[in-house]
Amino acid sequence: MAFINPPGLPIERGKIHEFANSIESEEPLFHDEEAAKAAGLPSVVAPPTYTSTQAFFGEKDAPNFFKDLGLDLRYVLHGGQEYYYERPIFAGDVLTSEAGETVASTKEGKRGGSMKVFDMYTNYKNQDGELVLRIKNTLLQTAGVVKE
Repeated sequence: MAFINPPGLPIERGKIHEFANSIESEEPLFHDEEAAKAAGLPSVVAPPTYTSTQAFFGEKDAPNFFKDLGLDLRYVLHGGQEYYYERPIFAGDVLTSEAGETVASTKEGKRGGSMKVFDMYTNYKNQDGELVLRIKNTLLQTAGVVKE
């Protein structure tokens, strides 16, 4: 099955509503267009972690991405994720992601072996070319099984 990759990630009001329901949020600004406009917003606002759905949008070729970093997926852990917003994301926005820098480092373990740390940044611009969000993903690769 092939992914169809339309240009950009359209931020849709219905999908924001579904996502807000999935995180059990009753915040009216995530669900109600009239409440959002009454608050001076152009449309409903996406919850802060909504853009994590882009991971399922098919923009990256994940197997090649990990291979290009030299990662052994048997020993890779998710180390964290941070969101840096320049402004809220609203229904009607269309976001385009750009790979930013990847910072690699190594940390020595307490029981022997080392761990590789990869901090990867992705920048998101809206349909007007305005930077609206930067996401930092941290991946960890352990040295494998430590034999005592």
